[in-house]
Amino acid sequence: MTKIDRAASTAAWLIVGCMLIHNMNALWLEPTYLGFVDKAKDYGDMGKILNAQFSFSFISSGSAHIVCGFSVLILGLGLHYRFLGRHPVGARLLMLAALLSGLGFLLTGISDIPGAVYAKILREQNPDYAATIMLINTLIRSVVNVLAIVGLSWLAGQLAWLMGQTREFPRWFVWYGWLMVLPGLFSFPFPPAGFIYLQLTIVWAAALAIFLRRPARP
Repeated sequence: MTKIDRAASTAAWLIVGCMLIHNMNALWLEPTYLGFVDKAKDYGDMGKILNAQFSFSFISSGSAHIVCGFSVLILGLGLHYRFLGRHPVGARLLMLAALLSGLGFLLTGISDIPGAVYAKILREQNPDYAATIMLINTLIRSVVNVLAIVGLSWLAGQLAWLMGQTREFPRWFVWYGWLMVLPGLFSFPFPPAGFIYLQLTIVWAAALAIFLRRPARP
């Protein structure tokens, strides 16, 4: 196992940890303590967003997005090198998908923490535009989060195609990779539906973390 494989495997485990934090927040903390029950409506309620902005749930989620962003980039780099000799174009597309997804997660985390601080400063200095500032911050955060989800789905689909060509990992993981494409597709007509990636990614990233510890096939 090479150093880049080891780094990519570690990055995949970090992604698993980040997804566990997101699921804890989305399925327990936010509905129970912050009132986010209907994702299609409650995340558009600026009163609830303002109340939750500096809560443990939002801060931990933002931190997890930042860690996830860097981890996806490292994972993409490891997968790129693993397949480069056999499928140069496919390997480069893997890296491009990882760049898009990693950037999306990083921007989401930046919007969650330093972006929220900037928004607070702007609201205090411009109270007449407080609601508008909240709406702009929320819209930017939502759009970059969709970029992260779409990029991750592309990464999983591109990897599934490469594995179908090389038989690098088990066949079930190929089909699971195609399943991971669905959140990205669902994000276009109805963005909240894309949040199924939170559950799907746990198994996908954990399996990758294990498989990347195995030597690459010649």
